[in-house]
Amino acid sequence: MSKTYRSVMIVFATWLLVWLCLSWPAMQDDAFIHLRYAVNLLNHHMISYDGVHHDYGTSSLLYVWLLATARSVFLSPLLPRVASTAFHIALFAGLAIALSRVLGGASKLAQGLALLVLAFIVSPMAIRWLDDGMETSLALCLVSLVAFQTSRLCHSQTMSNRSIAWMFLLGLVAALTRVEFLMLLGLASLTIFSARLSLPNERNLPSGQRLQFTLRCAAPLAGGLAAAAIIFFTMHALIPDTAIAKGGTGSAWLGTLGAALSVLVSALSFGILLLLFWLLTAATVVACKRRITLPFLFANSPFPVTLFLAAARGQQVQGIRYFVWTLLFPILWNILEVSWTDPPPGASAVRVVRAAMISLVAVFLLVLPFESTLLFKEFRTRAQSLAEFRAQHLERLHSMEVTAFDVGYIGYFTESPLCDMAGLVNGRARARMPFADRVELCAAEHPPYAFVSRFSLDELGHHIDLRDWSICSVYDLANLRAADLHYLIASPAATAAVCAAAGNSPQPLRPLIHVLPPQ
Repeated sequence: MSKTYRSVMIVFATWLLVWLCLSWPAMQDDAFIHLRYAVNLLNHHMISYDGVHHDYGTSSLLYVWLLATARSVFLSPLLPRVASTAFHIALFAGLAIALSRVLGGASKLAQGLALLVLAFIVSPMAIRWLDDGMETSLALCLVSLVAFQTSRLCHSQTMSNRSIAWMFLLGLVAALTRVEFLMLLGLASLTIFSARLSLPNERNLPSGQRLQFTLRCAAPLAGGLAAAAIIFFTMHALIPDTAIAKGGTGSAWLGTLGAALSVLVSALSFGILLLLFWLLTAATVVACKRRITLPFLFANSPFPVTLFLAAARGQQVQGIRYFVWTLLFPILWNILEVSWTDPPPGASAVRVVRAAMISLVAVFLLVLPFESTLLFKEFRTRAQSLAEFRAQHLERLHSMEVTAFDVGYIGYFTESPLCDMAGLVNGRARARMPFADRVELCAAEHPPYAFVSRFSLDELGHHIDLRDWSICSVYDLANLRAADLHYLIASPAATAAVCAAAGNSPQPLRPLIHVLPPQ
């Protein structure tokens, strides 16, 4: 592309590096779940949260394997943050280079869309979700590769054995990263199949070649199915315990849809604006081609299909990471599709699309200062909380059982046996239990100490008399909208040990208690 494109990339890269510094070393609570699994994999050679029992409480086997490999040489608890940031940088650099090569001779409209997707990738909200220690940035790297390869196979005259092998490998690695990518790989296969059926040399294949043609088009899905077999053989289950625990009864349609809308709006530039950008790229393809094709429908279906499936099973949607990959794949495929088509000169639909793109850029620029202010505060608060955990000596509590709802920080830094009220890491039987039953079961184990938010404190208070318990430490795991205070609390018998490990004097818990157990 032009010197202008390179100049914009330098600005974007500088912006990204500045925000990476500003957000360092803020991390998501769940990132420490991955890290504890990685440590136990390295030490005990099995996927296990407690190092004793096999369980499937991680959302990404591949990410745990990568963390375990890196952990052998990098012992810092910041390892997940380093890994997610490295993949985020790779995502930005890879897209910047790939788009410049593919769109070098494309229309200004396609190049403008490419610049805009890169702007979304380096927005402060993108850093909030791609550099939090989770596997999201790794997942988006793989989704981007699948999108580029899908687009190429949709238009190339032949499908070489090398291309098929590469697509199979991508499918294998993607499904090992997140098992839900099986749906994406199936849709990518359908996109390739339907696109190639329209090519003259493959429209009327002899009957003896149709099966071979279909299998070659299904290479992404075949790779995903191979990964599914590996997961099932390794874990004796396909769906992680985390998905089981966060599933519902299948009747909470409005609740799931409302939660999805809330997630999209709260993610701002990386949520609702990215959704609008996807719709803009889809409209651009239709305006340029002047028709809606079957490959277009398949390629643009990940988001509505995912939303439908989540609503059908009452799945809890707790962050934009569950949706962002369903938007990035069609966005990239649409941009690449526009690059294959010259916009019809003077077409009114194209003028409308250009006006919509300018409007979206204006909204993005208006949201940016507001988003930046909120996220800077959140990053600083989370970094302070992590510093508190690292300065304390909670590892002294490793022999005492802890009850918690958010288990990442407390589980990693104490290495305690843990009763998880959320049902993520205590095995499949606990994951299948209703939430109230899990809380009652944890309470029945008479935990000497607990790590609770106001919500989980009240839930635990239904079953345990907490009036004589003490607060040993308070942490703010801040989110975008408000503080998210979590309390390290201890029973009377354990107060001295827990507060000494935290390095604080005990404070009475009684003023925070709103719920008492039935007498």
